[in-house]
Amino acid sequence: MRSRARVAPAALSLAFALALATSVSCTAARTSTNAVSPPAAGADGVPALSPGDAGAPRVCIHDAKDLAPCTEDCDRGIVFACTVVATRIERGDGVVKDLTRAVHLHERACELHDAPSCVSAARMHASGRGVPPSRARQIQLLASACRLGDVNACSIPAKAFGRGADVPRDERRAAELWQRACAGGDEAACAEVEGQPP
Repeated sequence: MRSRARVAPAALSLAFALALATSVSCTAARTSTNAVSPPAAGADGVPALSPGDAGAPRVCIHDAKDLAPCTEDCDRGIVFACTVVATRIERGDGVVKDLTRAVHLHERACELHDAPSCVSAARMHASGRGVPPSRARQIQLLASACRLGDVNACSIPAKAFGRGADVPRDERRAAELWQRACAGGDEAACAEVEGQPP
């Protein structure tokens, strides 16, 4: 009888503690559910804006119809925004095609250290799309892309600087470009590096 009397209060204490914990967690769950309830939708099914959302900043989005936020961000030096505008106006994707502006925006993004934009600008200079054809400018832009880590862009400027083709001959610069390409895993570039005099 004594052992039962000792166990019963302990069991009751445990049962009470569990009931209290369950009650607290249910109350917290109801409170958090109410706190994150979605805003009421308007008649057209779009969530209604709260008064504080009216002055929310516009955001540059890749497929937005209005490119003004992207243009503003590009002017502030945001690379992504420059690439969005450049790509869209080069293709005429939902906006008026403007190749001259596109090549300048690719160059702007290249200056902001975006290697793919350097390659895009180089391609446009090579083909004369939006600008007069310029092999020298193509080589300079590809050299920038190489320095920014695009090993596939290294060989054309490395050969050009090594031979003095369309740009002044610069063997030191050619060697640097070959070494960058080799460090990136380009076997042909490694062969060029091994064949260079010490």
